[in-house]
Amino acid sequence: MAKTNWRQQRERQQREALRTQREYERLVAQQQREAERAAAQADRERKAQYAAEREAEAEERTAAVERRAEELTTLLLTGIKRRKVLDLVALKKPYLASQFNPGHLGTPEPEPSWERFAPPEPGFLTRMFGGESRRMRAVDQARIRFEQELLTHREREQHRRAELDKAQRDHQRSEAEGKRQADERNAEIDALERSFRAGEPAAVERCVRMAVETAQLPEGLPTEIEVGYRRDTGQVLVLRELPDTDVIPTETAFRYVKKRDEIESAQRKPTEVKQRYADLIAQLALLTLRDVFAATPAKLVDEVAVNCHLSTTDPSTGKRIRPCLLTVSATRADFDDLVLDRLQPRECLRHLNALMSPHPYDVEPVTPIFAPDLSRFRLTDAEEVAAGLDSRTVLVELTPTEFEHLVRELFEAMGMQSWVTQASRDDGVDGVAHNPDPIMGGLTVIQAKRYVKVVPADAVRALWGVMEDKKAGTGVLVTTSYFGKSSHDFAKRNERVRLIEGPELKHLIQQHLGKDVILGAKQPANRRK
Repeated sequence: MAKTNWRQQRERQQREALRTQREYERLVAQQQREAERAAAQADRERKAQYAAEREAEAEERTAAVERRAEELTTLLLTGIKRRKVLDLVALKKPYLASQFNPGHLGTPEPEPSWERFAPPEPGFLTRMFGGESRRMRAVDQARIRFEQELLTHREREQHRRAELDKAQRDHQRSEAEGKRQADERNAEIDALERSFRAGEPAAVERCVRMAVETAQLPEGLPTEIEVGYRRDTGQVLVLRELPDTDVIPTETAFRYVKKRDEIESAQRKPTEVKQRYADLIAQLALLTLRDVFAATPAKLVDEVAVNCHLSTTDPSTGKRIRPCLLTVSATRADFDDLVLDRLQPRECLRHLNALMSPHPYDVEPVTPIFAPDLSRFRLTDAEEVAAGLDSRTVLVELTPTEFEHLVRELFEAMGMQSWVTQASRDDGVDGVAHNPDPIMGGLTVIQAKRYVKVVPADAVRALWGVMEDKKAGTGVLVTTSYFGKSSHDFAKRNERVRLIEGPELKHLIQQHLGKDVILGAKQPANRRK
């Protein structure tokens, strides 16, 4: 009987264990199914979020290309909303003085207190057993430490006051220098305004450049211009750089293709791209006319001529070219008669008898109204110097005029058309070169320095100022000696400046004029071979 009960109890235990095992397996299976469902749901949500992000990206790209197309289409309308094209008064800034802040130097350090050093008073028993004498010795030692600390404190305070005085003087000097610079800048603006109102060509040209080049244009549109002004005729000549043909967006919209996980673009028709580019350069030309007329008084400027050029590469030769794609001239009376916010830009140019490339997108050039004007430079007859050179010639021993003419001959031998200015009142210009070749085309101001020692950095900065005044594209400073680090740093920051030192000059004369010369100027030790 007991054996039967034991067997039954064991069978119940086995059945219970089997039931528990099956329940555990069902629970595990249920948890696995729930985890799979959660993972599938998370995957669906992740894919949906990804698809939504890609669709949003496509929508944003569509909005961006639409905004770009709109800002290029409405370039003229946006530009004419600028009421004040040139505001010289706004360029003047009063100097705002800053209050001196001494910082930690303005807070004196508290003097040491004797209480920190004084030993404690002895108790009754201490005095009874000779503690008073020990205390007096302790007082003497504390007094020594106190006086040392007091002396150190006074030295620190003296140093603080000296530093405070120095900081105040530095602040005063800084304030004075800041005010001087502000006053100087404001005085320059006042002088510029007076010269501009008086019709001085350099001032008129500078103000026209400021008015046009500071205009807010859409990204990718160049603002650089070259300006010439003829006081006798009241005519302003402007050379404007055009944006490349890729400035027109070739896409009209974007959409996300979920099946391929790609964003596809709808392409603009080639004919539309070409028409939009033609409209853009027409708007640029009209906006340039408008800005020049708006920036100048009628008594100074009666007519504006604009040449629009594109710097690009000739696909047939690989050479850099700068063809003129649009050229237009208008009198103030004719331009004032236009209603700029209602006209069609290209139709307006036809009305003004402008010459516009029939296919500007394909860079088909037209003949410009005017060519670069060199008449403002005072030119002299050329002298043949290179023919008189031999291997014994020392360049620094040539006269200034001979050296300048030698540089002229060198530039001509290098393929440029070169002239030399008069020796007197040349504004620092020793020569001017122009080359019609598309690679090296443009106006170059040349200065020739027969120096034995290093050429001062001021000469390089002065060249930059002359370039700006003469509207030259590049400037070259030639010397028999060498330039310092600050000059080279300046030339690196301003890539339109080229520096030719003695060794390179010697090499160029040998290469292009076939003459071996002696510089006669010492080179710095770190450049000697």
